[in-house]
Amino acid sequence: NGRSLRTDEPLFPSVSVPALEKGLVKALAKLDEYLNSALPEEIDENSAEDVGLSTRKFLDGNDLTLADCNLLPKLHIVQVVSRKYRGFEFPKQFTGIWRYLENAKDCEEFAHTCPKDEEIEQAYAMVAKALK
Repeated sequence: NGRSLRTDEPLFPSVSVPALEKGLVKALAKLDEYLNSALPEEIDENSAEDVGLSTRKFLDGNDLTLADCNLLPKLHIVQVVSRKYRGFEFPKQFTGIWRYLENAKDCEEFAHTCPKDEEIEQAYAMVAKALK
């Protein structure tokens, strides 16, 4: 949508983020950093190579956990509402978050229990209009 990003984090050196999205971007940056940090079981202690980015599907590994069941619906709602009512997409630089959301959509438990985007948009329409 042409919006550029900037927070106080060095990850975004170039553009300004409206005040309402600034806190969201900071929180997303922390989540993305966590999702891209290798878990202990992903690190080969015998390797001389640097620890790479995590490739896990979910917060605590490749299996959906209670923590994911708590976070994913909320993250999805924020994504849908931000896109629809603020014209704000999660930054593409947040590869860990995008991987996490894609893996969730591929997960039967999430796919069958997550409301459709249209349902979320309708449910949050009045709240979003009050923010404009």
